[in-house]
Amino acid sequence: MTTYRILYWQEVPSQIKAEDEVDEVTLPMPPKFMERIDQLACQRSLQQSDDYLAQWRWSEDQEREGTAQEVADAVRSELESQWGML
Repeated sequence: MTTYRILYWQEVPSQIKAEDEVDEVTLPMPPKFMERIDQLACQRSLQQSDDYLAQWRWSEDQEREGTAQEVADAVRSELESQWGML
């Protein structure tokens, strides 16, 4: 069983961290997600360092079958599908 969580900037996913008994994997979302985060920060006037940094949060830990790498890859694919074209 693998435990994973997702790092968000407000509602936008940025990174997946997955850990099993053997390995820990950190997988960033594709660059278009960071571009979207930067765009929203600008639109929402959250460009100052403290304001911007305060928007980051981790999801609750979740569990899933598979290795850390398999889970991180699957979660990333699911998030990409949910978000479609940014």
